Amino acid sequence: MSTTQERELRRVSGAIASAIVRFCRTRSTFTAAELREYVDNSAPMSAPASADRVLRNLRQRGIIDYQLTDRAGSRYKVTKA
Repeated sequence: MSTTQERELRRVSGAIASAIVRFCRTRSTFTAAELREYVDNSAPMSAPASADRVLRNLRQRGIIDYQLTDRAGSRYKVTKA
C-alpha cells in the first residue's frame, strides 16, 4: 500500500471512529442500520461494513462498550461511551 493510501485509510478510519463515539454518547440504544446511516452521513467516504468493524475495534480498545440485546433486530445497548 502506498503512503498516500495509508494516510487516506487512517483519515477515513479516524473520521468513522469519531462519528461512532459521538453517536454512542447521544444514544442509549441503537440498531446497526441507525449506526451505519449516521456514519454514512458523518463520514461519506466509508464502506458500508466499516462502521461495524470500527465499532468492534473501539470496543476492543475499551473506548466504548455495548451489549447486543436483540440479535435478529441488530439492536444494541450502549454501556460505556
